[in-house]
Amino acid sequence: MPIVLLSLALAATTTAAAPPPRPQQGEQTIVVTGHSLSETERALRDCLARKCPPNEDIDATLAHAENLFVAGKYKDARLVTLASIGRNHRYRKTYPVDVSDLYRANSRIAAHLGEGRDYEFSTIEMHRTLSDAFPKTDPRVIDADLEWADMYASFGRIERSRQVFAEAERQAEAAGRPDLAGIARVREAWLDHVSGDTWLARQRLEKLAQDRSPTGTLQRVAALVLLARLDRSEGKLQSSAALADEMRAMHARQPLLLFAPQIDLSPRLPEGDRTQGAPVSGAGTASGMEHFVATPLTLLATDNFEDRWIDVGFWITPEGKVRDAEILRSRGNTNWTKQLLASIAGRVYTPTEDAGGSYHVERYSYTSRYMNVTDSRIRQRSPNARIEYVDLTAEPPAGTH
Repeated sequence: MPIVLLSLALAATTTAAAPPPRPQQGEQTIVVTGHSLSETERALRDCLARKCPPNEDIDATLAHAENLFVAGKYKDARLVTLASIGRNHRYRKTYPVDVSDLYRANSRIAAHLGEGRDYEFSTIEMHRTLSDAFPKTDPRVIDADLEWADMYASFGRIERSRQVFAEAERQAEAAGRPDLAGIARVREAWLDHVSGDTWLARQRLEKLAQDRSPTGTLQRVAALVLLARLDRSEGKLQSSAALADEMRAMHARQPLLLFAPQIDLSPRLPEGDRTQGAPVSGAGTASGMEHFVATPLTLLATDNFEDRWIDVGFWITPEGKVRDAEILRSRGNTNWTKQLLASIAGRVYTPTEDAGGSYHVERYSYTSRYMNVTDSRIRQRSPNARIEYVDLTAEPPAGTH
């Protein structure tokens, strides 16, 4: 099963201010964050000791949880966010944006740990917090709709994801936000490819790419990116050239991913809409991975998914090629990384006007979601491996883009 994450498929990468120095023989490159773990831990402890307001508590929580996550301490990061949720959930009406950010952070940490139920629950709570506080046409709620739909897509619940994208499109149109409506349309079209109907995805994307109206720019570029990705997988280059022309006209300095060689993590169990007896499409219950009947041999996980991750650093040249891809840090056995590194090295990005190229750092976690087995109270890992992703690239200095 290819690891095509819907959010990653449409995300523009961010350029770094400067790359870390190349390590000498026997040395290890360290990704440095703004504040040390001890500093963010002390800041959170001091905040709680003086009974700081909920928004300050959440800010301190998120800073420390991020530091823990970058250090590879996923479980500790999750404990920090869960404790803060326990303290601050009741302030969701007073501080809806802050509380939603807390749930969003917890959902992403949970995904890297394979905690599927918590990933789903926290994403739903993030969305619910914002939708209870603001009109459905508020851009913050529409953004939450898109994240909510992406979550369902990651579980293979394609039809539910379609419903949420369609509703996000309607609300964005009502709000006079054609940019957000375009994002929803493009992501919904990409679901056809994710579910195996590439021909239909292509037809829908081509139609979206034909919109030359001033308000359709974001939709057109996003559709062209995905069409170029489909064409590259078939050895065609025409749409890549069209996209390059479009990006040059926009004077873009941030490269967009056009193509990455497929990574095959063939599943041993059906997921989502393919699961027999999967949840009905409107249900808010756990994903289709959570409940099924299978033989003990089928359920046997064939790998260790505990505490395994890598940070990959690489340059993107002005021509859109990747060079010098290397593992900067790792935890656990890295025997799962060969396909991933080959895929990163084989990526094609849009050309940019950044003459020096840009350096990127990305975190990849090798994991598997926990599942509940029929007639058993013991939780175990699914045999279906997953690779979760987060961009660790530093933000560029203000005014550079």
